Amino acid sequence: MRFKGVLSISLALLITTFASPAFAQSNQTPAPTISPSPSATPQSYQQQLDAYKIKLEEFKVALEKWNVVRKNAEYAFRAEMDKFKIARDAWDEANGELIEEINEDFKSDINKARSDFRTAWANAKSTEVKVAARNSLNAATLAATTARQVALEALGEPPTPPARPVIPPRPLEPIKPIDPNAPRATKRPKAPDQPGQPGQPAPRPMKPEKQKSKDAQARESEQSNTNTALNTSA
Repeated sequence: MRFKGVLSISLALLITTFASPAFAQSNQTPAPTISPSPSATPQSYQQQLDAYKIKLEEFKVALEKWNVVRKNAEYAFRAEMDKFKIARDAWDEANGELIEEINEDFKSDINKARSDFRTAWANAKSTEVKVAARNSLNAATLAATTARQVALEALGEPPTPPARPVIPPRPLEPIKPIDPNAPRATKRPKAPDQPGQPGQPAPRPMKPEKQKSKDAQARESEQSNTNTALNTSA
């Protein structure tokens, strides 16, 4: 009995050993096969033209919407600019005199500080006195500048102009396809120049050597004709 039990266990282990790889192999997902993609067939001219017409209509609609957005943004910006100008004019009118008084006080303080410095510098007998005069000038200048800045800030910030609107870029118009069967434009042959004729360029002057040779030939021809006429009359 004990031997049969051991034999049964051994057979079970042996069956499990051979069955496991087969079971694992059956559970594996097969790798997907990659089928070659069909090559894209080129579109005919008519197909390209039909697609162009559709894109052209879409472009017209988009362009119309873009023009509406642009015009509305410009109108809104102009309205804000008009409001800004009115507010700025009112602020300048209310604070213009105060700003002039503040600037006049600042100039007066600076001029007094410089005058005191020149007097102290002229009467200085030592380097220490000159250094003290320079320090007094710097301190008076800083005090006058600070007082002016505080007085201007007390008036409040003036109105600021509105920022220009950010408009999206204009839609791009589609490009019309080229008809491969359309006849190509041929260049017309250039007509030869006819010097001396109306609308034609003036004749080019000859070089001196050619002109002399031509004149000599003309004289020889004229002399030959004269001699021929004399011989004939004789």
